Parts: sequence; structure tokens; C-alpha cells
Amino acid sequence: MFMNVATIDVSHSEDMDKRPPNYSASYTNPVFTEDPKPCFISNVMSRVNFESERDKSSQQIKNDSRVSIADFSIADTKDYDPHDFCNSKKPTTYCDTLVHLLKAAIGTGILAIPSAFKDAGYAVGVVGLIIMGAFYTYCIHMLLSSEYELCKRRRQVNMSYAATVQAAFEEGPKRLRWLAGVGQFAANFFFMLYESGGCAVYIIFISSNLKQLLDYYFEADFNLRLIMAYVTIPLILCCWIRNLKLLAPLSAIANVLMVISFCLVFWYVFQQAPSFEGRRARGEPSKLPMYLTTVLFSVASTGLILPLKNEMKSPKSFSTPLGVMNVSMIPISFLYVIFGFFGYLKYGDDIKGSITLNLPQAEGLAQLIKGLYSLTIFISYHLCYYVVYDIVWKNFLQGKIQTKKLFWEYVMRTLIPVVTFLMACAIPNLDLFISLVGAVGISTTSLVIPIITHWLVFWDHYTSITKRSIYFIKNLLLLCISLMIFFTGVTESVSDIIKTYYK
Repeated sequence: MFMNVATIDVSHSEDMDKRPPNYSASYTNPVFTEDPKPCFISNVMSRVNFESERDKSSQQIKNDSRVSIADFSIADTKDYDPHDFCNSKKPTTYCDTLVHLLKAAIGTGILAIPSAFKDAGYAVGVVGLIIMGAFYTYCIHMLLSSEYELCKRRRQVNMSYAATVQAAFEEGPKRLRWLAGVGQFAANFFFMLYESGGCAVYIIFISSNLKQLLDYYFEADFNLRLIMAYVTIPLILCCWIRNLKLLAPLSAIANVLMVISFCLVFWYVFQQAPSFEGRRARGEPSKLPMYLTTVLFSVASTGLILPLKNEMKSPKSFSTPLGVMNVSMIPISFLYVIFGFFGYLKYGDDIKGSITLNLPQAEGLAQLIKGLYSLTIFISYHLCYYVVYDIVWKNFLQGKIQTKKLFWEYVMRTLIPVVTFLMACAIPNLDLFISLVGAVGISTTSLVIPIITHWLVFWDHYTSITKRSIYFIKNLLLLCISLMIFFTGVTESVSDIIKTYYK
């Protein structure tokens, strides 16, 4: 659901994966010792503070939104909880965060869900979507618990996605610790594929809807790739804007227009009574990987999870049983099931990669929907692009470029939209590209990497042989399922792409 980055102006701050501002440099972090678990020795130093002074110090740290090992006694550090602290200048509430995740559900991903039901059938589609939603949610909880445990061990308030993966390798078995840098690179690489693929989907979506409008009004058959080229030019100009706050009002307007457009699409779907005639309850088994990766593309908002949690006033309420993550997935899954089910019943096997492409070309309201949705996606592109730019610039280029930084920054701001344009030109088919992005980018960042990260963090957590065996078998099973989705999704997507364009 790549509208996720358009729904909230979260800062991709490089401070997210750093220690708190007043972290004690003299403190020897147990994570860098031979024992991967923190070890606290009560007789290292005497407790010189009285209970009242300790409580006063702890409260002062909370008020300052900072935490430091130096401000706690040795006994206090044993009970350090990252959720007690918030380093956000403008923390969000439970309801704010819930609304952000719910708004993220109404994007290009949900418009592709009826197409996914075509591959699976309406019965398998409903059951499969619920299972995939639960599986995705569980994997995200694994990521959240890993980040929480690592923050406790390292006395940090929070971590970024890549920093969590790197720290997990550093905390894991000794034989694998040398892979910490590789793990961080892989996390950034697949996350970059995830978001850049979303940018390419944006270009395909905008151009496909504009093509229908242009073909109707000019009574011609315009070249889709040529439209993509013309769309990319103003996108590059938007990407040159360095201050995202300047585009915040437009993003707010885009959110409103998006909700209005989606409600109008719903009206079209329910305009006539749905019929089961000619609709399949289950699809071909060979098409199931396409269905799974499309669903994963639609429901996943992994890029939002840690930033949203880290921005909360009470981060603990994000991952509790009735926390933001679980509560948000209930209406999201219900919305996707209803939209996919009735969207497929409405258009059957004629459904296209985006349901907006099935709306009547000659009707003014349908044309308005396509225009509004294209406009909202166009406005949202720069936020999706910014994630890719932030990863490439800060992790790979900024430290290596010593002169003319502003010039090379604008070069990067130009190259990224051009690259996403070339990706879109290579596969100008919305449902095929969505499936490929879901298989390559999202299955890795949302399923495979969180499972591996959790495994590395808690690899020696269980002392009982029985519990350790159950944990090992459970994680191995989850990893095998995730890898199966990855490999079958990539194989089927590439196979269909070759059959469609290069055979």
C-alpha cells in the first residue's frame, strides 16, 4: 500500500539510529563484550543516591525526552524500558497513529485487490487475505519485539529498520556477527527496492489512467510509455523541492481527494447487485503466488511501522494486544475483503490491475475519479521517492562526496525519478509490476528479514531444550513460508512478464 508515505510527514531522521544525546561515552556496553546478553554486577559501584533522588532524576529525564546510563544507578539500568521515553518533538497519540495507518490503507494497493481475487477466486481470495493479513501482522510484531529488546540492551530510545537488522547480527551468534554490515546493506537494499518499486507503480498508475482520458477525448491511441515520459518531467521538478514542509498542504489536500475518489469507486462497485455468474470460487493454483504477492503489496506498510511507533507519546501502546498495529489491521482487512470480493464480482475476469481502469471511459464521474486519483498519486510521489533518496544519499553517498554536495544532491534527485521511469517502461503493466514488487521488495522487508532478525536477537533466549526446539521449528516454518512466497512470486511474475512482453 504505497500510499503509506503520503499519509504522514514523518522525519527520516538520521538521529533515529543513534544513541540518546547525553549517552555516557565511558559506559562499556555489554553488547560489545563476548557475552551477547547484558550482565549487571551489583558490587561494581555503591548506590549513593537515595530513592527520592533517583525518582527525581528519572522524572527529569522523562521530561527532557532523553535517557542516559549516567543518570541511572546500576540497579536502575536493569529495569530500563525504552517505551518510557520519547524523543519526538511532536509526539502523536494512540488515535493519531491509528488514523495514519488507516489512511495508508486507501492507496494504489487496495485498487489492485480485485485483480488479485481474479487470480485466487472469491472464496480463496477472502480466506487467503485474512491469513496473509494475520501472517504479515505477526511478522511485524517480531520486528517490533526485536527492536524493543535491542533498545533495552543498548540503552537506546529507538532504532531505525536498518539499524535494528545490523544490531541483531551484532547480538546474534558469534559466527554471524561479521555479517552485521552485510545485514544492514541488505536491509537498505531491499527497502530501497520496495520503495523505488512503489514509485514505478505510481508512474504506471498515473499514466494508465491518463491514457484512458486522452484516448477518449482525442479519439486516438496514445503510447503509454510516451505518457510516462511526460509525467516524469514534472515529477522530477517536484523532487527538486528540498523542504518537504512546502508540500505538506498539498499532501493534506491529496488525502482528502483520495478518500473522496475511493468512496466514488465504491459507489460504482455497488451500483448494481453483484452476481456470482461466471465468477470462480477458486482460481488456478499456478496463479496463487501472484495473488499472495499482490495482497502483500496492498496490506504492507512496513516503511511506516517503526517511524510511527517511534513518534508516539506512548510507544508501548503500538504493539500491545489492543495496540495500534492489531486494531488497525482489523478494519483494514475487512475493507480489503469487501472491496476485493465485490470488485471481482462486479467485473469478473475483465478486472484490470487497478479497478479505476474498469470504470466507463465515457462517463463524466468516472473520468473525474481517474483524474482525482491520478492527481493524488502525483502529489504523493515525492514522499515515496524521498525514502529512496534518503537511503541512497545518507547511507552511500553523503560521506564520500566532499565537494559540490548541492550539485550532486540535485543529480541524485533527478536520477531517482528517471530510474523509476525506466523501471516502469520495462514493465508497463500494473498488475504484473505490483506482483513483482510484492515478491522482491515487500516479502523480504516485511516477512523474511523480520523473522531472521527475531531469530538472531532471541537465539539463546530459551534455556529449556523443549522451548528452544519449539521456537526453532516455529521460526523455521515461518521462514520457509516466507521464502516460498518470495521465490514462487518472483518466478511466476517474471514468467508472466516474459510471456507478455519479451516472447
